Amino acid sequence: MGWLEYLLAATAIRIVGAVATLLPLDPSRVLLASPRGRELTGALAAARDAIRDLRPGVNVTTLAEPYGYGIVAKLGYLLRVLRGAWQVRRSAVVIVDNAYLPVHVLAPRRGQRIAQVWHASGALKRFGHAAHPAPHGPEARFLHRGYTDAFVGGEAARAPYAAAFRMSPSSVHAIGSLRAAPLADTARVAARRAELLLRYPQIRGRKLLLYAPTFRGRGASRSGSGAVDLAALRAALPREWAIGVKVHPSVATDVGAALDAGSIDLIFDRSDEVESLFPVADALLTDYSASIFEWSLMLRPLVLFVPDLAEYRASPGLFPDLEREAIGDLVRSERDAAAAVVSGRVDPTAWRAFADRHLGTPQQIVDAPRRLVELLLPEFSA
Repeated sequence: MGWLEYLLAATAIRIVGAVATLLPLDPSRVLLASPRGRELTGALAAARDAIRDLRPGVNVTTLAEPYGYGIVAKLGYLLRVLRGAWQVRRSAVVIVDNAYLPVHVLAPRRGQRIAQVWHASGALKRFGHAAHPAPHGPEARFLHRGYTDAFVGGEAARAPYAAAFRMSPSSVHAIGSLRAAPLADTARVAARRAELLLRYPQIRGRKLLLYAPTFRGRGASRSGSGAVDLAALRAALPREWAIGVKVHPSVATDVGAALDAGSIDLIFDRSDEVESLFPVADALLTDYSASIFEWSLMLRPLVLFVPDLAEYRASPGLFPDLEREAIGDLVRSERDAAAAVVSGRVDPTAWRAFADRHLGTPQQIVDAPRRLVELLLPEFSA
């Protein structure tokens, strides 16, 4: 976002916010807003469901409206953001899972709670104000301002998230991962596996390697560069293994050619969150995806393809030292990746300890939605 774009949008938001502030804050109104897609997912969806279940008298409004990069898309998004600004100023509790301009431009009203639940568990790659290099231009001025609270899974994530959002660690609450509950329940994992096998019959009777890389770059420049050579991986992997690809939703990478060439067996639907595919996967191959935290609950092989580790450490940077702290195998070639998958190395004790640090204990994960509601809506009668 350039300075002119920011100044125009911020001015319009402040005008709408000033008018809305003439009306009293509605103590029964909760707003859940996300610019990530047209449906709420992950932590924000879990928060919505918990509020509806535990506080049925609360008026819940949801705004799921993705940002666009073309001029027409930007103008449309601005109009939606102005509606969001009105809702932000009228809601006693606002919960977001990404940067959201009305929250950053408008300071919280007296008694208002503005909570960030983020869209990933744990803290792997650096983001926000903790990224290398740090945000510059207008983003340095407005990005991740205005939160009264942030919610993370385990204690290991509190300090990184406080740095990313420039918040006091005391305002970052480790309540257990809101996203991880489906994977912490063996019955739900089994049911989801059966459902996926019906949807994707080509992987029945085979082991599945799920390849789910993250992206490189920011904004419109995001790409899937640094990806695995899928033909080389297929050649190195025994035929008993099927390869399924989950493309990151922020990357417009076309892997259809690999499917046509027989290098992979299927491409999972973009609408499926990567964690929802874990029940059917026998091993996960990724690079710097925070999904490794949820994957730790599966106690199945993890392989990190990181030939560019030195460059990635420099920009955008990593919170942990992967070579010392991460579970799984770090590899730099497709042959080594295939060997690590086949070896099936898992240390259950180490993996459970890793999950406890980054996601919270199993009981904390189960209780996380309730804890969120109790902290944000403590006085509202159920």
